[in-house]
Formats: sequence, structure tokens, C-alpha cells
Amino acid sequence: MTANRILDFIITGLTWVVVPIQLVTTLVLGVLVTCSFGLLLLPLSLVWIILVFPLVGASWFCSRIELLRNPVGFLGIPWAVVAHTYSCLVPSMGEFESRADKLLLTEAWPFCWEYWQFGRGRLDMWSPEGEPLRAILERISRKDAVKQRTVDRLSRHEPLDPQV
Repeated sequence: MTANRILDFIITGLTWVVVPIQLVTTLVLGVLVTCSFGLLLLPLSLVWIILVFPLVGASWFCSRIELLRNPVGFLGIPWAVVAHTYSCLVPSMGEFESRADKLLLTEAWPFCWEYWQFGRGRLDMWSPEGEPLRAILERISRKDAVKQRTVDRLSRHEPLDPQV
């Protein structure tokens, strides 16, 4: 939990830098994606996969050996910040709930594995093993209505709405 609070503090501080850059990258990359008929989304998705799978894998490892949760959590903070910043800077192409899902995944570090399981309908947030994730998601989604809607949809096992 401590690593997650530190991550939240860093992401909040970086907001002042990322938001102005996000306006430019979203516009430029959005135009490039449109001009390439969506083909640019393939390499952008590949970079996202390269960023997210180590987070989920390390989180899975920590879920198996609970004593490693804090040390690995602290070591993974820079990677989670990079993944979060990347998901902010890539254009959402109108799929805001999908972007919110990616942001929630990175902001849930070091509980990414549990969030991954929750997003796939394999973990109930109200179960004892879902309690830390529930506390993190309540704190994170309280700040953002789209994130709250995404958490609500995932908890009801509904697909994310691409038109939000």
C-alpha cells in the first residue's frame, strides 16, 4: 500500500508536466493515426504491451510471495510511472473508458495482477483478497468520474463502452 501511495503522489506531481504535453501528443498522434487509417495504433499498442506485461508479471509474483510486495513495489514505481505517462500521452481515439482502464491498471501498482483479474471478472472486490484493491480503486476513482464509471462497469461484468 505504501508503494501505491508514493506512486499516487508522483503521478499527481507529474500532472503539471504531462497535461500540457498530452494536448499536443493527442492532437499530433490522433492526426497521424487517422492519416494512417489506424495502422499507427499497432506499434502504439505494442509499446503498451511491452510496458504493461512486466507490471502485471511482477505483481503476480508479489501476489504469490507476499513478503516481496513492498520491495518489488518500490522498485516498480518508475516503471509504473512510465506506463501511466505513456497511456496518458497516447490518443484514446474516443475510447475514454479503455484509457481509464489502462490508467487504473497502472495506478493500482503493485496490485496490477489483482486489477487484471478484477477486469477479467475473476476477482471479486468484496472478497478478502480483493480488499486492498478495493481500497486503492476507491481512492483513485473518487477523483475521476470516467474511472468510477469504468470500475462500476467492470464490477458488474459489463463491457466497456467505446462511445463514452
